[in-house]
Amino acid sequence: MFTEGRLYFILFFIVVFIGGLIFAYRKDIRNNPKIFKGASKTMIIILIFFLAFFAIVKMMKFF
Repeated sequence: MFTEGRLYFILFFIVVFIGGLIFAYRKDIRNNPKIFKGASKTMIIILIFFLAFFAIVKMMKFF
């Protein structure tokens, strides 16, 4: 399905993409700190939602 080269590319892409997002976020938060107030709480809630959804989908496969 996925060759070794494709997996390396996917891993590299994800790391660079997330690095770019972090760089842009840190740059923007310095310019507009008022806009990003509470953004970390929102990200944590979204992450918990996705993890819960993932867990529910995995549990459904057992039943």
